[in-house]
Amino acid sequence: ADKMAEEAKAAEAKKKKGKSWFGSSKKGSDGKGAAGGESAGEGGSGGDGSGADYRNTSVPKTYDDMFMFNAAVMGFGNHMWMNEVLSSFDAVVTNVSNSYRLQEECDVLSLRLAKYKGNIHLPEYKAVMLASLRSLCKEWGSNHEIAWSWLWENVERMLKALMGKPAAQEKALAALIGSLGEAELMIVRKEVYQKFFALAPAGQDYFKQSTTRLYFIADKLVAMTLDMYKDPKRMVEDISALGLRHVGYGIPTDLFGPFVTGCVQVLRMLTDNDAAEEAFRWSLSLISRMLTRVINEGSTIVMKAINAN
Repeated sequence: ADKMAEEAKAAEAKKKKGKSWFGSSKKGSDGKGAAGGESAGEGGSGGDGSGADYRNTSVPKTYDDMFMFNAAVMGFGNHMWMNEVLSSFDAVVTNVSNSYRLQEECDVLSLRLAKYKGNIHLPEYKAVMLASLRSLCKEWGSNHEIAWSWLWENVERMLKALMGKPAAQEKALAALIGSLGEAELMIVRKEVYQKFFALAPAGQDYFKQSTTRLYFIADKLVAMTLDMYKDPKRMVEDISALGLRHVGYGIPTDLFGPFVTGCVQVLRMLTDNDAAEEAFRWSLSLISRMLTRVINEGSTIVMKAINAN
């Protein structure tokens, strides 16, 4: 009897010892397995907590997947601002040789980062970026390290120059627009076109709509400058669609500069608030640059043929 009792205790001890960390059925505070991973690709166990699923983990093969994996491993998994940079990173990299487009991407990215409430430490992105690229590039060397570090240092410099400004500019511009009464708005509707036509007489050939339509365009313009701060992601999509419509209108892009200048001159007539004026000018200038780019990129042979018909 004593021998049988000892064998039973030994079997129970062996059974308890055989439970591994990843094989445990306990749940973490996030409802996942004890490993705490969100997916097999992030170093966690499989959906049923078995060791077999963990051993079958697939290695991330794209930059986005590798970045998310390394961010989690390096302790930055809850730094949600990195997702904003990641979503814009492809456009940043592919346009690194175009300084104007690179600045545009950084300007829009700064608006999106301004919506993040926590602390943003930009060098953290560089650390995860380099770790991900080293994992994906088999022939990674010192030249790659220098080149990608140079790229991020330039992006970081542009973002730091705007850090903290969008929130203050949005507040100043919102206060100004909210203070405009019907009389002031009517001044904007009328004076914008007078200033614009004085700066670019050729623009009269492209504004032959009714007075009601012209007033609507002026009101929409003022609203867009504020919406650019409030919802930059949606505005990028809206401006892209607007730019493609302008391709159909056949409007020359060299008219956007005088139009922006005329709008700023009109606003200057209504306020002496330098912060609000600068916020309006910066937002409208960004919208103008985006429209110009979309029109130039969309002016293909097919679109020109459609316009000719």
